[in-house]
Amino acid sequence: MTVDAGPLPVDAGPPRVVDGGLVGPFSRGTVTLSQRVREDVTRTVVTATVSATFVDVAAQTPNPCVERAEGACMVRICNQGSAIIGTFASAGTLTFDGLLPREQPDSGVVDAGLFDGGWALAPNDAGLVSESVTQRLFFGGSELVVHAEGATVPPFTSPLLTTPAQLTVSTPRCVPTCAPISRSTPFRVSWSGVSNAEAEVRLSTAQVTVTCRAPAEQNALEVPATLLQELTPSATPGEATLTMLARTSVSLDAGSWNVVFSAETPTLLPVTVLP
Repeated sequence: MTVDAGPLPVDAGPPRVVDGGLVGPFSRGTVTLSQRVREDVTRTVVTATVSATFVDVAAQTPNPCVERAEGACMVRICNQGSAIIGTFASAGTLTFDGLLPREQPDSGVVDAGLFDGGWALAPNDAGLVSESVTQRLFFGGSELVVHAEGATVPPFTSPLLTTPAQLTVSTPRCVPTCAPISRSTPFRVSWSGVSNAEAEVRLSTAQVTVTCRAPAEQNALEVPATLLQELTPSATPGEATLTMLARTSVSLDAGSWNVVFSAETPTLLPVTVLP
């Protein structure tokens, strides 16, 4: 009897080494609300995170990544396990007004919350804010504001942010799994159900990410084959990730710091990238 052991492993070759030159100085902050909603057979599953990072990067800092743009898309190649080295800073406790009330774990009972329904999250010793929950933070069209009490980063209040809806993926059809992605032909994606937001399509493999953006109302885009060729082939099925999301964002200046406050609704799909 012959046993099918499946496809042979792909040899992706040695890790790539790139030189992105030098960057800095800059002081940047990102405050992100990410909410994923998916429908199971019998229930709706929600996972959400709130995160905030503030990083001060000195002049002449090595950049371990290179980027190349093509139309509305960009490929980013980074050295394995590398990141721009900077100093984390704190903006103090962050208060989010406009989020849905916090649910008490394992009870389904909602808490009245703090500051008239807002969430207050304190940073850790490094100044980072991170919390994951299994409940909705917002519905599409919610209006949110974030306040920072201030520390190394001065106090700030963000402009009003209107949150995006969860987009519906039309193509690729991934039932039960997504078809393998060829690196030799353009990859077309489409979606529906979102307006007044930016749509982002991201293909992630080892060391390489290809990202394309378009107005959500466009409902489709095509990833060029010239950028797909940069992706690392999958050594095992499902090793790569296709992320499709809707995002809204606002930016503000707090002293010398530029801060971006955004809300996003991602859909994550495991995919295989062909040699």
